[in-house]
Amino acid sequence: MISLKGKKALITGASSGFGADFADILAKKGMDLVITARREEKLNALKESIVEKYGVKVRVIVMDLSGFGAAEKLYSEVKDDNIDMLINNAGYGMYDWFERQDAAKLDKMVQLNVVSAFVLANLFAKDFSAKNSGWILNVASFAAFNPTPFYAVYGATKAFLMNFSVAIRTELKKCGKNVCVTALCPGFTATEFVERAGQKRSKLLEMMIGRSYPAAEEAINGLLKNKPIVMPRFINRFAAFFLRFLPRSIAADAAFMSIRDKD
Repeated sequence: MISLKGKKALITGASSGFGADFADILAKKGMDLVITARREEKLNALKESIVEKYGVKVRVIVMDLSGFGAAEKLYSEVKDDNIDMLINNAGYGMYDWFERQDAAKLDKMVQLNVVSAFVLANLFAKDFSAKNSGWILNVASFAAFNPTPFYAVYGATKAFLMNFSVAIRTELKKCGKNVCVTALCPGFTATEFVERAGQKRSKLLEMMIGRSYPAAEEAINGLLKNKPIVMPRFINRFAAFFLRFLPRSIAADAAFMSIRDKD
């Protein structure tokens, strides 16, 4: 069993959902934390709760990682903190017909979901390689396995993250580095994601939705075992396996029918 007591994790997008779950799970394992997101009030409330429950050290950094150069700025703030684990959780989706979406807003989403994630991974991979120890968890999505109408750009960002994670994990492993990299690919989960994306919760979606905390625990356990991909819940793993045998156009048609708002 790997001991994390006394080590330190940086968690982006920590104010709610998976980010808050990761913070609780890692603090319970004895890790000190650096938590960052845009919402200062929620971060401070999370810090207070975690310190009270687990007695670990928690540093709050309020930052919007969707801005140009934000990842480098965050790294410069924490590079002397001896970070042992990077949780690239910050990200969001935008639901609508692609032609109706605003290009500037899509660009901002890509900056957060993709650019900030790989920049942070690059900077910390250097540090982790130098000390031959470290963990990187990138939060992707089930959408990474399938063309996803109405989430066309979001799905593409998550496909990037999944393939990127497996690629750099392979590089580090082949170089004999003791650095673990895992992509978490959850399906629809009970977080703020759907509401923020602008999608209505259909009856089908309500049937498919899972809980975030067990998925977060599974992700951390998978990361500690250096699994390339963690996909919580059998229904998601079965669907991803089945998608391998469908032409991508048919898979996209199926996604269109299941995701489209009926109103």
